[in-house]
Amino acid sequence: MSKLIDSIKHAIIEDDPEPKSATTTTAHPETQAHAAPVVSHDPAPIAAPEASYHALSDESEHVYKKILAKTDFQATPVALTIHKYLDPLAEISSMDERTRFKTAVVQARAQEGLTEEKILATFEGLKVALQNEQESFAQTAETTKQREIKNREKKVQDITDAVTAKQKEISDLQQQLTQMSTELVEAQGKIQRAQSQFTIAAQRRAVEIDQEKAKYTSLLRG
Repeated sequence: MSKLIDSIKHAIIEDDPEPKSATTTTAHPETQAHAAPVVSHDPAPIAAPEASYHALSDESEHVYKKILAKTDFQATPVALTIHKYLDPLAEISSMDERTRFKTAVVQARAQEGLTEEKILATFEGLKVALQNEQESFAQTAETTKQREIKNREKKVQDITDAVTAKQKEISDLQQQLTQMSTELVEAQGKIQRAQSQFTIAAQRRAVEIDQEKAKYTSLLRG
């Protein structure tokens, strides 16, 4: 497709058989000379280099093909008209690619009124179609972003806030646990001290009672 597009640009811009309405040059009658190869001092146009892209992934290639299907020059009525006259000339080996194209354009102009303006307008139409696709995709992407991303961002934030609240709750519970554990140790210590003091006191008093009993026993039996 790029070769045909390059040929179109060079042929209809540099060597248009019909004068443009914007120029003041006197129009010349259209003859078969327009389809003749250019003379040697006018070098054949060099095709513009195609943009170099790395191999696309399968997904990227699929997206590209969808865009291409809506902006393909070869699928336009203008391209079909050109090919209607260009394809039969492919059998003429004495004609180079540019000459065949120029001849086909002249024939299409004479038979079907195909003009430079129509050809170039087709490319402008493809650019508009591509722009429309870009705008449509941007709108779809924004809608998807709002639906798929913004909602999830809110959920992530809600969960984060909940985790933060739970962490604070856990921290408060840990402080309560520490305080309660301290109080438990203190209470256990008090009880142990009370038990120990009571045991010592009871043992002391038991000894005193035994001593006092022995004293009275001695007095009663002496």
